[in-house]
Amino acid sequence: MPQNTAQNVTSWNASATRTAPNWGDEIFDGVSTNNSFVWMVRQAGNIKVVNGGRSFTHPLLYQTNSSFAARNALTTIPTPDPDIITRSEWPLRTISGSVTISLIDDASNQGESALIGLLEEKKLEGTVSMTEVLSDELIDGSGTAPSWDSLETIIAATNTTTVGGIAGSSADWQNYSAAIAGAFNTSNNGITAMDLAVRGASFGSRGPRAIFTTSAVWGLYYISQAGNIRYYNEELADAGFQHLNFRTLPVLWDDNVDAGRMYGVDTDSLWLQVLRKGNMVTSKFRESVDQLSLVSLMYLFGNLTTGSRRTQFVVTGITS
Repeated sequence: MPQNTAQNVTSWNASATRTAPNWGDEIFDGVSTNNSFVWMVRQAGNIKVVNGGRSFTHPLLYQTNSSFAARNALTTIPTPDPDIITRSEWPLRTISGSVTISLIDDASNQGESALIGLLEEKKLEGTVSMTEVLSDELIDGSGTAPSWDSLETIIAATNTTTVGGIAGSSADWQNYSAAIAGAFNTSNNGITAMDLAVRGASFGSRGPRAIFTTSAVWGLYYISQAGNIRYYNEELADAGFQHLNFRTLPVLWDDNVDAGRMYGVDTDSLWLQVLRKGNMVTSKFRESVDQLSLVSLMYLFGNLTTGSRRTQFVVTGITS
């Protein structure tokens, strides 16, 4: 006698409902354990879940309150109400995909252990796929819909472009950008460029917190430090990220960084903002209308935002 498909769907959904709610957390865990940049943003507490809105905003202090000054004890203190805070604005972006199981697989994988086993396989498929796309978008997204803003758009080689809705004509809204003249390890070109970049993007205690580059460029830096290798961040080491040290900044590589580039990133001023109702959501499995399959949709609504470009840098044109 043929199996009752509706019962199979109910059985599958019951198992999926118990397992699906933690997919989002596991995807973020997967991204942060495979992407050192996201790991550091998360450590800084800068993955922000917001309730709603048509876009994301990020506070930006563009000047100081003029009432503050050194005065004699009885000098009158002015009481202006300055408008010195604006906001950068960032569009909503989406990463989405589907997890599908054929009805014949559903019919042949009945029983609690079989269903959970198949669900775990599909969970792994969705988690790894979402992790890979998100990791790439946060480093190398173009910022042009549907792509996300990223290190490449926020820390731009052409730093006068409009970013976050703010024109880059103001020096306060420009990241430091420079190209290396000559090979990295010739006449200390690479170390000199890194030194100038760190100083150019530092303002008092504010500035880059980490340096991200390619595996090849990281290797060039490693060679330049032969006999003087320094390791810095014990937390990064414990998390499994291989790194060196430049001054007090960890230097790491990421496979998503474009060839010949190095980013100095102020992870304190970068936020990964996510809508609460689009926070790694996994829908219930439902029968497809045109296939013998069950389908679940996975999606994330968010974007990478910042309130400070000038504390970031990019060095381009790095060669061996």
